[in-house]
Amino acid sequence: MNRIANEPMRAYDSPLRDEQQRATRARILDAALRVISGGIASVSVPAVAREAGVSVPTIYRHFPTKAELMAAVYPHVAARMGLDQVPDPTSLEDLPGFLRRTFARVDALDDLDRAAMASPGADEVRRATMPRRLARIGRFTDAVAGDLSPEARDRITRLLTVLTASASLRMWRQHLGSSVEQAADDIDFTIRAALAASRRSQP
Repeated sequence: MNRIANEPMRAYDSPLRDEQQRATRARILDAALRVISGGIASVSVPAVAREAGVSVPTIYRHFPTKAELMAAVYPHVAARMGLDQVPDPTSLEDLPGFLRRTFARVDALDDLDRAAMASPGADEVRRATMPRRLARIGRFTDAVAGDLSPEARDRITRLLTVLTASASLRMWRQHLGSSVEQAADDIDFTIRAALAASRRSQP
């Protein structure tokens, strides 16, 4: 009896429960997208709970804070679009292909995702995901601009972050009438020019 009582408890593993949790999480994130697409300036957890048909405590069980909920929205959209299947570039030669594949997927957004990304409420999502986005783009910048000063690398990272935002693609596509290929080529040209200018300006 003592031997059994002193044995460590085994974690209960239930594939069905795990699948239900994943489904509930996706349902909450889809609801958050619908709330964001409504054009409101700020998203509330109770509004997301109502839209998802779950309780507020259920939201907090999956996302302990509102900031964590907002931070999970963009990766959820990225997975739906297949952006998580696009490998990050590791060299300047990789950049044009990465941009084309990324922009082609963004260009294929459905109406809900498009409305959500253009809504004022999406600003919360952008703020919540920006540190992760900057870190991801910063890894590429470090790989191609390791010879530059930290300030110059940060500048290139910020520039690439703005140029690859969905709002920038909308500008190229809707206002300039550019194709995905033209937009990708323009960004590639701009980054190469910025790198060259940064190298020339270094002491």
